[in-house]
Amino acid sequence: MFGEIKKVFYYSLDFYLQKILLVALFSLPFFLAFLVPLFVPAPTYLAAGGLFIRTGSLPEFSLIDILLIIFAYAISLFIIADSIVNINILIRSRRTLNETTSEMLSAIPTHVLKIFIFFTAMFLLHFVLQLLLYDTSFQTTLYPLISFVLSFILFFIPPAVVIDNADLFSASKYSIELALRKPYLVFSWLLFAMFLLVLSKILGDVVFSGAFAQYSVLLLNSIIFLPFLIILQTEMYMEKYPLAR
Repeated sequence: MFGEIKKVFYYSLDFYLQKILLVALFSLPFFLAFLVPLFVPAPTYLAAGGLFIRTGSLPEFSLIDILLIIFAYAISLFIIADSIVNINILIRSRRTLNETTSEMLSAIPTHVLKIFIFFTAMFLLHFVLQLLLYDTSFQTTLYPLISFVLSFILFFIPPAVVIDNADLFSASKYSIELALRKPYLVFSWLLFAMFLLVLSKILGDVVFSGAFAQYSVLLLNSIIFLPFLIILQTEMYMEKYPLAR
């Protein structure tokens, strides 16, 4: 188990360092994606290097405000999906020792659409759950539990879509099977992601101060840490194929 985790981290770091400029280029849209919702009248706030929405403030907004919020988040999710697909295509080419073919490139829009639909569905599901459980005794217990279970079993859907060219139903099946068969991969990813969040917050507070520190943390997470976590997630999924090196 620990040997496999160590190997996956090695593959991820090796790929990241070899393709760092290309990965950084593909990751620039992440920062834009996180900034887009800030330019609409949404009850958003920055915390822990991420952008969050205050569901309790939504009743104060008009229909037009809500439509603008939905549009902004749709653009944001689409940009994120596109960046994830581009990074996954790079990993797929290297781990399978195949050049990026025109067929793979032509499939990118389809992959992006699938992942966008998945992210949108998850976003709406979390949104509805928060509204249903808002100001109830289950808000701090049931919602985190449901959120964790869904995130755990569906963790590998994005790489499954790109690596296996799977539809969302098949990608869900592959994700659930791998997550349950090798749960230590998901947990190790989660622990490392938490470590990077803490590290980015510390670096942001040390280097900058005030409101700009929050944006510096967001930039650090978008350009450096999030791309590596995506690479790590995909390398973990590639452990399905022992011969893919």
